[in-house]
Amino acid sequence: MNNVFDMHDFVAAGQGDEAHMLGKFLYFSLANLLVEKEQLSKLCEDLGIPYSGGTRLSVGDAFRSATGDIRERVPMTVMGETNIYLAYCRDNKRASDVLSRELVKETLNQKTNNYEKLANISYDKRDSVFRAENLVPDDAINVAACCRKAEELFELYQKCANRKQIETICVNYLRGLEATKLSITGHMYFVPRTHMDKVDVFEDFISLLGEHNHRETPLMVNSFYIIDDEKQRSKMTEEFYAAVKKEIAEYQERADYFIKSGSQSPAVMERWVLKIKALEEKKKHYEGVLRRELDGLDDEFATLKFLSQELQVRAQHIRFQKATAA
Repeated sequence: MNNVFDMHDFVAAGQGDEAHMLGKFLYFSLANLLVEKEQLSKLCEDLGIPYSGGTRLSVGDAFRSATGDIRERVPMTVMGETNIYLAYCRDNKRASDVLSRELVKETLNQKTNNYEKLANISYDKRDSVFRAENLVPDDAINVAACCRKAEELFELYQKCANRKQIETICVNYLRGLEATKLSITGHMYFVPRTHMDKVDVFEDFISLLGEHNHRETPLMVNSFYIIDDEKQRSKMTEEFYAAVKKEIAEYQERADYFIKSGSQSPAVMERWVLKIKALEEKKKHYEGVLRRELDGLDDEFATLKFLSQELQVRAQHIRFQKATAA
């Protein structure tokens, strides 16, 4: 497959109907996100998007994330000389009960960059108190504001879903639309015409997420129709092969691991049997959409099917042993 992805290869339209469209090209950008989980859960419920909120972020992860987000860049010119200062948090002493970092100012573009300690920021697990101590007044950096921002972010990280968690929700929803991720960097997908009506729901989801985002970074989402002609079908066949080949390799690796490691969890093995079956059904679905036999990966699918059967047999055997032993 050609490694160069050219958008001019697609014939697009702003409007279309299912009879004359191959599907939709969808792209979105989540940038930096912090959305309260209660709001995210409600939004998913309202739009019929499966919600996976995950577990509450540990105080340790929340502390590291919050202090890691403190990064101020301040240029200052005094008597014709310009200096650039960076303020950020870095690790210092470690203790089992106290999370601690220090706020420092770095002066750039010196022969040897100068570092000055501006404050200690800590969280004591014993009394659940966030502290900012030993603040040093500074002409360039608002030290108190940096410490307040770290504390505010610390509280947010404990009750919010971050970009990675929301990205998982998005990818899982698109997987349900049998979308194919295109072979370029970023979140770009082809959604076949049989599911393209649900793209509007996804676009609403991303747009509404922006209203709940505690970050100032904008979110982006857009889509357009792909005309159904031979050139577009050939292009999407190549993209399907590239995407599914990666999935097959992942599924084969996981199935082989469960078999060779002697996994004793029938639920886990059966879950991967279902994932393999869904991938086979996706292939059949795309054969109908693209109007051609997708036989370029028959050997890989045959291997995957064999591994799937082995997993199913092992899962049934384990369940039978447990039932007879009870």
